[in-house]
Amino acid sequence: ICPLVKMRLGVPCRALTCAHLQCFSVIFFLQMNEKKPTWACPVCDKPPPYELHAIDGLFREILTETNEDTEETEYFTDGSWRPGSAHPLRWELLTTFTCS
Repeated sequence: ICPLVKMRLGVPCRALTCAHLQCFSVIFFLQMNEKKPTWACPVCDKPPPYELHAIDGLFREILTETNEDTEETEYFTDGSWRPGSAHPLRWELLTTFTCS
């Protein structure tokens, strides 16, 4: 979810100087800065220069390979990922619960 518009990300962007992983929509970020050029990160409010913003390839891959209903992604130490819950107990309940 983009923190600027509270919608699914289109093209995920973040500043290379930010410590967080959360991205924001580059389209809305550029439109916002066209009117008032602060270039401040909408997640942490740090003001890195324009040239230190980049498209996040991993988030772009995830957005391309998942549908709009996907709300969470689980990451693994080998760099792989899968759509689903990052909470093991919740994942176990979702995969083991059956209706009779």
